[in-house]
Amino acid sequence: MRRALHLLLLVGVLAAPVAAGPAAAAADKPARVVSLNLCTDQLALLLADPGQIVSVTALGARPEESLMAERAAGLALNHGDLEEVLPLRPDLAIAGRYTSRFTAAALARLGISVLELAHAESFADVRANIRRVAAALGTEARGAALIAAMDRRIDRLRRAADALGPAPRALIYRAGGHTLGPDSLAGAVLTLAGFENAAEAYGIARFGDVPVDGVLALSPDLLIVGVYRAEGPSLARDVTQHPAIRAHGVETLAVPTRRWGCGVPAALDVAERLIAWRKAWEAGS
Repeated sequence: MRRALHLLLLVGVLAAPVAAGPAAAAADKPARVVSLNLCTDQLALLLADPGQIVSVTALGARPEESLMAERAAGLALNHGDLEEVLPLRPDLAIAGRYTSRFTAAALARLGISVLELAHAESFADVRANIRRVAAALGTEARGAALIAAMDRRIDRLRRAADALGPAPRALIYRAGGHTLGPDSLAGAVLTLAGFENAAEAYGIARFGDVPVDGVLALSPDLLIVGVYRAEGPSLARDVTQHPAIRAHGVETLAVPTRRWGCGVPAALDVAERLIAWRKAWEAGS
């Protein structure tokens, strides 16, 4: 109840200045942009003009979470809460479709522009989100250039993968046995690199869990282990030390989860590593 009253007072005090302020002064380009989601943080920081972003999430400033943490230095950090964001007088908020729902709805009711993005599950989704963010920021040319560079790299990686032999079978393995199927961005990366996604044979199209005995039954050529911190403990990495996994001789490749957790072009770095693994695997076969 106390928090609700605080929010009502805050909205009452700040609503009028926000609704009539920066948006009216800079109708062509928003001047005070806040991001309410880790993945929108990264797209906003990639595409915005200097000084255009005033706040990103606390996760967006953590190197283990975000590829753009350095660019977040000096910005106000938020946790998706209205009382953090509203005093910043934003004229645009960029949010994930399934996160910060109350804050996004409240900002929209106050007349502040809100752009909601769905989580990218394919390269087509990445392109669409880049275009939408660039259009909202007024940096369309930068967005088009980013997409063109990504597509050139996709073409190069596809040619490199196609030049190799039969597709090896890989399984993405994260904490708790969580895996990603072909209908996900990570799945699209596997396909681009020329791998068969073993999760599909387990009946997983988008995401799901595979226990240790499932890993053994799938018998992947490669177990791609999600790593949160390079030197930190990881439940996903621990499973590779399971006696049954070790006895089975499954090869593992550690990949930082921040590389392909969000729909940004840097996910292609993982495809490059996977193609390099295929080359070494074929040479050793």
